[in-house]
Amino acid sequence: MSVGPVQAVFPPRRPGAGRAYGIVVVLVLCCLLLLGLIGWRGWSSHERRSSEARQNAAVLATAAARQADDAVMTVDLALLAVVREAETALDRADFFGDLAEFLAERAAALPQVGGLFIFSGNGDWVANSLRSLPKDANNADRAYFIHHRDHPGSELHIGRPLKSRVSGEWVLPLSRRISRPDGSFAGVALATVPVNYLQSFYQQLDPGGGDIALLRDDGATLARHPFMEAALGASQAGSVLLRAYQATPVEGAARASSVLDGVDREYAYRRCDRYPLLALAGVPRAAWFAPWKEDALLQGAAVLGLVLVAAVGGAGYLRQWRRSLSLAQRLRASERRLSDLADNLPLLAMRLDAAHRVDFCNSAGRAWFAVSPHRARRLPLAEIVGGALYEQWQPMLDRALTGERVEFECVAVLAGRALDLRMVCMPDRAHDAAVQGVILLGRDITAQKAGERRIRTIANNTPARIAFIDTDLRFAYVNGRNDAATGMDADQMLGRTMEEAYGAAIYAMLEAHASVALAGQRVEFEYSVEQGGERRVLHASYVPEHDGAGRVTGFYSLTHDVTAFKEAEQKLARLARFDALTGLPNRSHLTERLGEALQRSDRVVALLRIGIDRFDELSDSLGHQGSDTLQKELAARLTRNCRSTDMVARLGADEFVVLMEGLAHADESRIVANKLMEALRQPFLLDGTLHEVAPTVGIALRQGDGSGADTLLRQAGSALRRARKAARQPA
Repeated sequence: MSVGPVQAVFPPRRPGAGRAYGIVVVLVLCCLLLLGLIGWRGWSSHERRSSEARQNAAVLATAAARQADDAVMTVDLALLAVVREAETALDRADFFGDLAEFLAERAAALPQVGGLFIFSGNGDWVANSLRSLPKDANNADRAYFIHHRDHPGSELHIGRPLKSRVSGEWVLPLSRRISRPDGSFAGVALATVPVNYLQSFYQQLDPGGGDIALLRDDGATLARHPFMEAALGASQAGSVLLRAYQATPVEGAARASSVLDGVDREYAYRRCDRYPLLALAGVPRAAWFAPWKEDALLQGAAVLGLVLVAAVGGAGYLRQWRRSLSLAQRLRASERRLSDLADNLPLLAMRLDAAHRVDFCNSAGRAWFAVSPHRARRLPLAEIVGGALYEQWQPMLDRALTGERVEFECVAVLAGRALDLRMVCMPDRAHDAAVQGVILLGRDITAQKAGERRIRTIANNTPARIAFIDTDLRFAYVNGRNDAATGMDADQMLGRTMEEAYGAAIYAMLEAHASVALAGQRVEFEYSVEQGGERRVLHASYVPEHDGAGRVTGFYSLTHDVTAFKEAEQKLARLARFDALTGLPNRSHLTERLGEALQRSDRVVALLRIGIDRFDELSDSLGHQGSDTLQKELAARLTRNCRSTDMVARLGADEFVVLMEGLAHADESRIVANKLMEALRQPFLLDGTLHEVAPTVGIALRQGDGSGADTLLRQAGSALRRARKAARQPA
């Protein structure tokens, strides 16, 4: 796209502009420097506070680890003494009973021990520091007992916390195996450390809101402050802290949210020196950083106040400077925006003066008429668009100069192509409302017109009447097909209402369907009309049209003449129920009619089944055409000799059936059968030669016994076979 001359985007520099910009830049730099210093100081303070939190947590974790190490070692020494005492007296039958006083003395000397117990090889209680044995007490199901029974090692076993069966409180089980001299399992020595003993120490350490816990190195929680019963024994194997411990096994720190209460803390951990235990201590970040946040907020508020003061001062100075800009600059910027907008419109935009000279032409117009930006200004319009096109436009331009808005369509040949254009001419008014020129807008609608022509061609050649009917039931569009109901062409129907076009009789059939379509529902229906002395069947579809707001603005009517289809449908229905050769009802129609007769008649119903003996021999002698003629003659004689209420049907080439209903008595059927036999025995004249047939009849009767159609047909067939065997006499 070619582009016109580029105007200056910025206005000329005014006196004092450099000084104003300099002051603003200095203020901005000072504010940024101040913000940077405060931010750096805040970040340094934050890092220092984080380091202090980790150090505090490390002190707590070290204290908890040492306390756990000392407590477990003290208990372990007591257990070793108990195990040695027990293993030296294993050869005595009552050695366990002599240890009760020994256990009581040991437990009394150790404040961290809740109780000392000895269990036999089968888990029975045999001695404890409580000086009493519960009846039938057995601990063979406890995890520590199973561990020692299945593992021959003599090391200390630290089990998961459990509830004591004696006191009901949570205890930490520490146990060792008692072995016989041959190494076989003799029992278990157990010491219980109340979890509350550890938690009371952790509570003294906690500065407030902290998390102090003792874990086995496999992640099982042994004790925790604050106390959470659900946490005891829970595994933290997948937590951030355990992963950090696995990477740095002795001691370390990490920031993490507790897997138990979700609180964000600065954690430190320390492994016990003697036992596979891990102490954790966490300081809550929210409480730890509260003073830092308060200080940071105060400093930030102060800095923000200074920045606001500087911003208000700078803004006031700039506002005073901006007021010195002239109104002409704003007007030029506005004109430039309008020019850019017009230059990028996907349609022709031109401004002409009163003499039809071009004052402005956008890029689309320059592309249409292949004119350069410089040449498109101040030239007469006729030189740009050509004399032929100018003659079409001139009357419209003159009307616009009188103050009238004019819209029109035209065809222009540009670059060897014929284009359909839609043009708008508007008066260009000065500030005093006087017309000083013309604004000319144009849009290429060639593709739209081509599409309309294609759609019109398709609609006019569609084998259906297509119309659009508005909400007043008036025809607004009709394609080129004559109306199937009235025979009227499109010009005769346009502008008329449905009642005027169709007449009152046909409109009465269509009115209800039109109301449904105007209510917004698609409707399809069929109706018939008399046209040219013939009855025509029409199929109509009414499809509602909606506007952007969903309101119905009318409906499309598509009408097809389906008379031929209906006639073919009727012929197919007749072929399905009647014999194509004789025109008599076939088996399907007979069965249907017989069922109806049996349902509606309380009187005698008779079924005469007539067969032609040796018909195949006779048919072969006559040939195909002669055989067909004979079958037609047989059907005709049977029909002539039956009552008008009787039904004659054909079951096969050599077999017919007569249905008689409403008989007063059964003998009537025999009379009719004899009459039919006599008629069929008369010779048939075929191709100048007389031929005789040998008919046989079998009769089945329904006399109120409830027989069905199929049953009666089988009975008639049986009667026919018996009649043939009985010298072809009626049976």
